[in-house]
Amino acid sequence: MNAQSARLLAEKLTRELFRIAQAYGKEQHYRFEDLTHDFGIMLEYDSLYSLSLKFYRPNAQREVLVEYNYALHAGQPKFHIDDAQGLSIVPLAPPFEMGLIINRDARGGIYENRLHLNWSNAPSYARYSGFAHRDGNTTRRTGGRASKEIYMDHTLRQRGRIKFYLPGKLYGFITGETGAQPGSDIFFHAKNIQGFEPCRGQRVSFLPMATPKGVQAKDIRLA
Repeated sequence: MNAQSARLLAEKLTRELFRIAQAYGKEQHYRFEDLTHDFGIMLEYDSLYSLSLKFYRPNAQREVLVEYNYALHAGQPKFHIDDAQGLSIVPLAPPFEMGLIINRDARGGIYENRLHLNWSNAPSYARYSGFAHRDGNTTRRTGGRASKEIYMDHTLRQRGRIKFYLPGKLYGFITGETGAQPGSDIFFHAKNIQGFEPCRGQRVSFLPMATPKGVQAKDIRLA
């Protein structure tokens, strides 16, 4: 990738990492300029494979709750990236911490002296697990080289009952029974239903995600 294209993509990635951190009330441990610079160098050498922003419990196990994972696909004609409708945020109960992990090819150190930061190998807790979700706001475009997925631990699932579902309009509401606001109504779209036809009164489990239009239910399954 040429240096100018690498810089533009690096700025896009860094800007979104900062936006996600801000949405969770956290601050990045690195300066915006340093991250943009280093990501740009790695992209220029086609050596940045993936980067992950992880939110985890501050205990000995460092249980990863949510991970925003960006995979870089140099040379691919199409990619997925969130559109202008905004980020999806998983509501988390404190305490939790944030960590930034990258997976790269060091290329024998040929570009190390150009980096601003010291990037070490990913620690053992950096491996994601749980449910992989590509948000409904994701759109397909051409000319780019990044894709984002959100990994959510299954322990974040909540339960509720189908309040109503409108098949003709492909949406409905779930009345939550667990979580921070039991009794509240949560919007869902038919594309997030997993393997059943929703009807009033069914008990379900789901993963909550905060969107610009409010909390929505994702990955809805029969309880």
